[in-house]
Amino acid sequence: MSKDIEKRISGKGRQGGSMNIRFSGFSNSLQSLNRRQSLTNILLNKQNVGQSGKKDLFVRSTTYDAGTYTISAGQRRKMIPGSVLAAMNNDISKVRKQGDIYECGGTFFTAEQIPKISGACLNEIKAEDNIIDFGKNKYFKYVSGDGQEHCLYTDNKGIGSIVSEIMRGEPYDPVLERYASFWNYMMTKDPVYVQLSYSDEEIRGYMENAGIKNGFFTVKMGDREATQFYSATKTTSPIQSKERYDARYKNLTSGGILLDEYEAGDIFKIGDKEYILSENHTLDIPYGEDIYNLEYPSNYKFGKKVE
Repeated sequence: MSKDIEKRISGKGRQGGSMNIRFSGFSNSLQSLNRRQSLTNILLNKQNVGQSGKKDLFVRSTTYDAGTYTISAGQRRKMIPGSVLAAMNNDISKVRKQGDIYECGGTFFTAEQIPKISGACLNEIKAEDNIIDFGKNKYFKYVSGDGQEHCLYTDNKGIGSIVSEIMRGEPYDPVLERYASFWNYMMTKDPVYVQLSYSDEEIRGYMENAGIKNGFFTVKMGDREATQFYSATKTTSPIQSKERYDARYKNLTSGGILLDEYEAGDIFKIGDKEYILSENHTLDIPYGEDIYNLEYPSNYKFGKKVE
């Protein structure tokens, strides 16, 4: 979530009055909470320890309509119900603010009445068979290399910061935003230019963290999905679109300008596998091989044979 969004939520830059809170960039709305996740365990901290050392206990009814948050003996603060929490995380346009008071669906509350979403109860998202599925209307966490937890959510349009956490006053998290932007970019039609914003080390770090290996991989967010290719190459972007892969593969295996300057019998390599150039200037490479990590004959320079 950008700093501009945070400013819009806090109301800075406006002179009083009521205002709609709007988001630019990816629309990260939650349509409904994941039924498999308990509201009490996932969305709301059951126990927090304040500076006084006393435990804060949030008690909810079985219908999740309301709750009482005990700050200390003799002092009680009513927290917003789970339905309101879900509504504002689903669609931030439903939230209005005047001064320090928020309103959503007829419920008025302050930032202190918004329950914290605890990363301790959230799961990380990992790939299975090179498919990473961020789900839909789902809370999850990313654990960065330094061991810190970063809480996010996903909808049909992407992943990002949790709206209610920003409203609670959680600080801007650049690590979270960079992680979210990377995977949102993997959903685009042509992610090859990701290398302009992320180093090779960063890209491979995200892929390793997700459990994705070299080859085709699929990213799912809500009802959308995208398939890209992850290469071990050191000479170009490690992320290529499936469309780019298919075009290059056709050129190498069905005839094209890429191999016109080479002679039949020349040997090309991918890893420890050798491929001999045919009389038709094609290579018999199985589909799915890392054609971006193709090693050309050593006795050629810039496509020209050297003695």
